[in-house]
Amino acid sequence: MIEYYDDCYQKSQLKNDHLALSADIQQLAISGQEGKLTTGFCFQFALLASRNFLNLLRLPQTSYVKLITTVLTACFAILLFFQVPKTPEGVQDIQGALFFITMNISFNAIQNVILIFPDERPVFLREVNNNMYSVSPYFWAKIISELPFSLATPAIFGSIVYYAIGLNDTSIDYFLIFLLILILCYNASSGYSLIISASFSDKQLAVTLTPVLIIPFMLFAGFFVSTDNIPFFLKEFEYISIFKYGYNALLLN
Repeated sequence: MIEYYDDCYQKSQLKNDHLALSADIQQLAISGQEGKLTTGFCFQFALLASRNFLNLLRLPQTSYVKLITTVLTACFAILLFFQVPKTPEGVQDIQGALFFITMNISFNAIQNVILIFPDERPVFLREVNNNMYSVSPYFWAKIISELPFSLATPAIFGSIVYYAIGLNDTSIDYFLIFLLILILCYNASSGYSLIISASFSDKQLAVTLTPVLIIPFMLFAGFFVSTDNIPFFLKEFEYISIFKYGYNALLLN
């Protein structure tokens, strides 16, 4: 019975060869080696950057929350350190204010990355493994697309607290250098948190381990413990502390 139906199908007009191509279908000419990307860096970068910009524009509430958080923490700093007197007693308050500013800017940057990038990590890995784009254009597109926020956040915070606290107002150059230091601290902390986020596949694990990987570097900034009193076997960690460079730069300024 099965042979009969098979024979009827082979002789009928309904027979279809699944290996045969329709005359209306044209094969694509694939250039380059199989499995290799054929688009250039600039094309990938432009496409990924525009996608990141669109993602930021589609979630304006995230930007509003960042702005509100920045303003509120700046106001809190003003309440604590408003118009610090230019006296020997006020030196300690100035040091505390500068360390608070360094710590706030760094943790603000870390929080903005550590809570967002782990969610993007699976998508990035899937697309890269499928040869949709390479790693370098994705990295630079992400950095450039978020650059306006990386510049605006520390600049807004610094502009609010600088003159309210009563820092050096003899020349505007000190204020501009102050903003530049905050921007560098913010971006350095963002880079460090990207390393943490990329190292762990579990978002909860990355968030949990962040204080363990961040707070010890605060001890090497020179605010809690003098750098001369740091044990010799921990001296190397002093030179990779973002808090140390940011805090000392603000003190020198």
